Amino acid sequence: MKEEVWYTGAIMAFNKKEEPVLGLIGVDIGAAGIKAVELTSSENRLKLETYGYANAPKGLGDLLDHPKEAAAMLMHIVKKSGMKSKRCNAALQSQSVFHTIITVPQPKTAKEDLKPMIESQVKKLVPMPIEDMILDSTIIDKHLMPKEGVKKEVEKKPEKKDAKAVPQKEKNPLMEARQDRKHVRILVSGAPKVLVQKYVEIFKLAKLELVSLETEAFAQIRSLVGQDKSRMMIVDIGAARTNLTIVNETIPFVHRSIKVGGDLVSEALSKQMGIDIGQAEQAKRDLVQGAAGAFPPALKDAIQPIAHEIRYSLEQYGQQSHDGAIVDKVIVTGGSSRLPGIDAFFTEQLNLSVYLGDPWARLATPKGLQSVLDEIGSRFSVAIGLAMKQGKKKV
Repeated sequence: MKEEVWYTGAIMAFNKKEEPVLGLIGVDIGAAGIKAVELTSSENRLKLETYGYANAPKGLGDLLDHPKEAAAMLMHIVKKSGMKSKRCNAALQSQSVFHTIITVPQPKTAKEDLKPMIESQVKKLVPMPIEDMILDSTIIDKHLMPKEGVKKEVEKKPEKKDAKAVPQKEKNPLMEARQDRKHVRILVSGAPKVLVQKYVEIFKLAKLELVSLETEAFAQIRSLVGQDKSRMMIVDIGAARTNLTIVNETIPFVHRSIKVGGDLVSEALSKQMGIDIGQAEQAKRDLVQGAAGAFPPALKDAIQPIAHEIRYSLEQYGQQSHDGAIVDKVIVTGGSSRLPGIDAFFTEQLNLSVYLGDPWARLATPKGLQSVLDEIGSRFSVAIGLAMKQGKKKV
């Protein structure tokens, strides 16, 4: 197979006149191909330098199982788009990552090591030996963590000899027990070491430096949510899967990955209309554009499984939430989120405010490219979020 056959995606590059300041590349390796974005820091704001993507050849299978082909695709994107940096962040595919929220006793000092307590709980939950996994933890209740250098005990004032003796307050075991029962919530994500090694091999073959690996959820929160503290759901409709993430105060509390995506929608349309897959892909757009803003019945039936899974996840979250909290809004992203009218369809189905995600909103972008960026932005939310994670340590 010749190399040219692999790359069917469009490549875009700009800012060619000036040598850009070396920045960071976010690389999203998905089922349908690879997306990459290079950002640099400019005047306290991140600036888009260039981007590129390449579609995987049909029938190749998971790119992670074909490191040489994946590395060649990535090198092609970097070269053709004019990326200057060699430093990259990448995201672990959601369906391969383990997520859970655990609680540990509030530490007495800032130096107390929580790792043994975290691993003790997680080893009971993960589907494989913990020794075969790489874990990452995020403290949710940061306000309960002791601060460095702050003493809990207040120094006693010297007693005056002539002062009337005041009896010391007796210790209350019940109150002490209640204080001891304070717990800190921790979000733990884990991935098999063999999976991480696949990413390491791809970037090594591509002659690029893999700075960090994180989950797709954190990357999308960075690009789509920012500092918004409200409770929301991110619906990422990819080619093969749809990822559902419920976010509260920029923390992903609930995450589900379902095997329903744009490809299955196309297959459903193909069967309903008696056309091939290529024609079905085009029909997804033509049907909606010619329907005066209303979703046609054929498309409604095809995308209904995704709407059902969203409703189910929202109901489960509502039942499990201790404070009876509900999701305020839904952000839709991913390649299939560009279907015209999909936000209105989900708004009607869910009885919630649904918005199309805009991952470019927090970046400085070149003038005159807004229409192009709007068209492709939904595909790049993970890659953009990865490139926004500037200045992190190497894996």
